[in-house]
Amino acid sequence: MFAITRMAVRRRKGNYMNELVISRNQKAVCSSLQVAEKFRKRHDNVMRDIEKLLVDSSKLRNENGEIPVMFQKAKYKAENGQVYEMYYMNRDGFSLLVMGFNGKNALEWKIKYIGVFNQIERLLTEKQSLPWQESRSLSKQIHNT
Repeated sequence: MFAITRMAVRRRKGNYMNELVISRNQKAVCSSLQVAEKFRKRHDNVMRDIEKLLVDSSKLRNENGEIPVMFQKAKYKAENGQVYEMYYMNRDGFSLLVMGFNGKNALEWKIKYIGVFNQIERLLTEKQSLPWQESRSLSKQIHNT
């Protein structure tokens, strides 16, 4: 459905659901599926919470009067072959969503997500730097000769 760069910290190889944060369109994001799994919530309840935040989003205007984009609706194909809706969220969307989550593992997962968001954002910033781009270009030239 969407091209996703798997430049994330993985908990086990090969399984998208075990990646805490991914790079999508050069942004660090996580999905509502991941949040539901890690916080042991039903996905339909996570979706409900996000949609409630979106309804209340008129209160979320930034200093320019714009509503910041924190959630982006997407679709995924489940193991049963059915297509369902989900959301991708950036760090701000994640923080807003899970702020009210509590329970035995909630604090632990909040801290893990924040750490991984920081790591992915550093990698994305580094990829945009001139030294990284020059190094990448040189490496491609060496490998293509």
